[in-house]
Amino acid sequence: MSYPAVDPEIQNLLDTADTGVFPVYGLDEVLADPARYAVLRDLPDTPADDRVTTENLFIPGPGGQLRLRVYRPVTDEILPVILYIHGGAYTYGSPEAEEGRSLRYAAEAEAVVVSVDYRLAPEHPFPAPADDAYAALVWIGEHAADIGGDPERIAVAGGSAGGNLATSTVLRARDLAGPEVIFQSLTYPGVDTTATSDSMRTAGDLPVLNRRAMELALEYYTGGENLDPYASPLHADDLSGLPPTFIAVAEIDPLRDEGRQYAERLSASGVTTEFIQVPGAVHGFDLLFPQARISERNLADQVRALRDALHK
Repeated sequence: MSYPAVDPEIQNLLDTADTGVFPVYGLDEVLADPARYAVLRDLPDTPADDRVTTENLFIPGPGGQLRLRVYRPVTDEILPVILYIHGGAYTYGSPEAEEGRSLRYAAEAEAVVVSVDYRLAPEHPFPAPADDAYAALVWIGEHAADIGGDPERIAVAGGSAGGNLATSTVLRARDLAGPEVIFQSLTYPGVDTTATSDSMRTAGDLPVLNRRAMELALEYYTGGENLDPYASPLHADDLSGLPPTFIAVAEIDPLRDEGRQYAERLSASGVTTEFIQVPGAVHGFDLLFPQARISERNLADQVRALRDALHK
């Protein structure tokens, strides 16, 4: 297969990007070198939004103290809660690295957003990051009132590696009769450790994320192919009983087909599922280039789906 052309606005931004720490090309070279991906773990300067307050909480976690970064709209109302799980190829990233998305979810979906600072591979491979994400959900279920949240209106959201951890968390909550999750929002999620989809096999030289980078990420996280459903949710035997789901994938992305396949399996299992494939988009487009028109449209779709689900 061949990929279509990148959206012209995104291509221009790729061509003119001041890459700084994050490379828009050659992520595989960064992930192959611990000294280079360690830099991606540094906490960046973060945006501000006077509609939202931000604080760090520290809770007991499976591996010790676990940090939660909490974003709360400035209001006295009891609000729904979104557990947000950042991406970063399982090896880098932080709540701060995706603060813009969390702030927007909080302000525009009118929810308390709890972003979990989970442990990272390769130092902490599967199941450590998934365990941390689930621990954050359990804490929200028990302590939502402490942050002005409603424990009966909880959603889970994440993108890329965070999309994998979000699906894992929601599956585990169903299987263990954990906190009830009423909605999940997944943005270009990685849900298949076999890396065998057509979009993955032909993704040798794509911008932002290519096949070799994804292979390295999976090697660090799971040791490669791992069909445990909490590592590779696409291979769960049963997807019934999961909450309504929104999935957005990028058209020019190794993870495109597995996101589509997960949406198809959810729908076939009786789960209400909205699926959007963003034409001309590359992996991470909405985070790296939020000013692009296709990014703005998709961010608005993400917010709309969360707000509608949480404020019925």
